[in-house]
Amino acid sequence: MANIKSCVFALSIGLLAGCSPAPGPAAGLTIADIQPIVTPLTYRELLGAMCGEPNIAVKTAFLADLKVAGASAALMSEAEAEAAKIEAAERDTPNEYVCTVELFESTEKNAAVAQKAWTDLKTRKS
Repeated sequence: MANIKSCVFALSIGLLAGCSPAPGPAAGLTIADIQPIVTPLTYRELLGAMCGEPNIAVKTAFLADLKVAGASAALMSEAEAEAAKIEAAERDTPNEYVCTVELFESTEKNAAVAQKAWTDLKTRKS
């Protein structure tokens, strides 16, 4: 009877190991991989918040997607710290220096490039 139980247990473990979900596309990424993405998205979201632009949570959406894509807790922490560092550095910049057409266009362009880079990175890693 003990032998049967141990066989069933071993078989169950083997099945569980074989059915484990594959790591997501963000598994194994480093801050160097996502730095070119999180930085422009943070600037874009920050500019939107400072200038009263609604529905511009591109950095927030990226971080949520990164987590769902299997990023490690360490990478999430590093990404959030990087975004917080940028936000702290720009917090006291007067809006009249930030809310300009040139900065809107620049951050929009950079955010679009970053979002494409994220799409490409997810596709390459999956």
